[in-house]
Amino acid sequence: MKRFWPYALPFFLIFLFAFLVSPLSPVKKTLTVPAKWPAYVMIDPGHGGYDPGVLADDLREADLALSIGKELQKALTNQKIAAAMTRTTDTDFAQRGMKGTTAKRADLERRINMAFEQGATMYISLHANVSALASRGGAEVFYSDDLPEAKKLAEIIQKKLHTLPGMTKREAKPAKYYLLRNQNIPTLIIECGYLNIPSDRSKLTSPPYQRQLAQVIAEGVQEYLNSK
Repeated sequence: MKRFWPYALPFFLIFLFAFLVSPLSPVKKTLTVPAKWPAYVMIDPGHGGYDPGVLADDLREADLALSIGKELQKALTNQKIAAAMTRTTDTDFAQRGMKGTTAKRADLERRINMAFEQGATMYISLHANVSALASRGGAEVFYSDDLPEAKKLAEIIQKKLHTLPGMTKREAKPAKYYLLRNQNIPTLIIECGYLNIPSDRSKLTSPPYQRQLAQVIAEGVQEYLNSK
């Protein structure tokens, strides 16, 4: 063994040097999507954790968005469209100790990064509204006008939402929200209704209506994919 070591040492040093200088392949989180499935949608139930979103008595926007998000994931999967969620529980993504706008920015950045890391091709963020100025309810779809495909997707889904019973016919609108400005894939914010308007609140808290809402959004995604 002692006589072998002087001859083995040069080979060992060469191997060690090659190992240290060779770049390591980065590990990328991906979703296994069946080859025939046409898209991967990241569903983002807005708010959560430290941030309940808007409040209407005992109703929290974060809880409502999560319920609708779970229904949307089911509806998309049933249509052979891959879908994942940024959160499946009442949680946020800001580091402990962060507060205010710093916490909000960190939370949004993590959600955006999830879509990038997992190779999502579409991003839908679900919310609900409250406004003292709103005289009528209804769902609204917002998009970034920097991405033509986002506008196309938004307009299709907005028209699908019009098919729901009693839905106020609003138009899809461009907006400058941080979430919309910092994605390079078609990204939407869907305000599903107004929690301070009794007719909207009654529908949004109804599980059957949540399923209907999710179904028409999923149909809109499918129509958009069919048009490409």
